[in-house]
Amino acid sequence: MKMVLVVYNISVEEEVQEVLQKAQVPCFTQWPRLLGKGLSTGPRMDTSVWPGANSALMTVTDDEKAQSLLEAFQRLREGAARREGVKAFLLNVEAMTGTP
Repeated sequence: MKMVLVVYNISVEEEVQEVLQKAQVPCFTQWPRLLGKGLSTGPRMDTSVWPGANSALMTVTDDEKAQSLLEAFQRLREGAARREGVKAFLLNVEAMTGTP
């Protein structure tokens, strides 16, 4: 099992949701408003000085679907969301409660 964690500018929420729909991801957890700064983006602190915010979501799935999702988010990052910021991480899940 793998976890795909995606952090992205809230302006590309629709595109991120489209990736999940096309991949038929049945469930995910989302943090709708995050503040921070990346290496290639300015601060997003949701203030008048540093406007904007990020969002994040995670899903746990089998290894094959996780790799496919990572590749889909990479394409999104290279395409329409290039200026806005999309970063995806692939993490091992050693154990979890419940049914995946």
